[in-house]
Amino acid sequence: MSYKIIAALGDSITNGYWDSNFSGWFGRLAARLSLERPQAFGFNNCSQNGDRICDAFHRFGAEVMTREVDILLIAIGLNDLIRSSEADSPLDLSPHLRAEYWNRLLDAAAKNCGRVVVFDILPVRENMMPCTEGNGLTMFWKNSDIVEYNDQIAELCASRGIPFVRRYHRWIERDLAHYYFDEAHPNEAGHTLLAEKVYKELTTLGVI
Repeated sequence: MSYKIIAALGDSITNGYWDSNFSGWFGRLAARLSLERPQAFGFNNCSQNGDRICDAFHRFGAEVMTREVDILLIAIGLNDLIRSSEADSPLDLSPHLRAEYWNRLLDAAAKNCGRVVVFDILPVRENMMPCTEGNGLTMFWKNSDIVEYNDQIAELCASRGIPFVRRYHRWIERDLAHYYFDEAHPNEAGHTLLAEKVYKELTTLGVI
């Protein structure tokens, strides 16, 4: 039996922010795999609240590269699409800059990790926009920006043969009030569902 390290690279959603026990979908995935196949996997969640794709690229070098990762799960991007208070205000990162950092990250990950799987950005609850964070700043997210960004990431992954898992269109049809704590972060029910879907996708892809 081969021992493999699974790591996640993402933002507050991947980090389990606002989950009831802060384990998130990655922690639930780890718990399930540890129960089904004891001592077959090690787990490292290298995600950080507030991270953008530029932060993820640097975190990859600082944290992922030191862990000899066999399977890297990347789920990040919503913070790249922040608009300040108004729907027509500029994006936090331009499409060109986003592509630059995604290209760097995907090339480095493909070269240094055995398997890489990228997950799309989930929808937000637009009826709660703009939202006010703990620092008092108002922020605005648009689902149309998310759809466009998901397509951009999908194209970059396809050019490298890296699997890109789309979940957005199924999630937008759900009652997000049941699965979200706030405008964008999943609650316990949301993370439980995400963990189940990630497990199935990784199984289908033959990653686990």
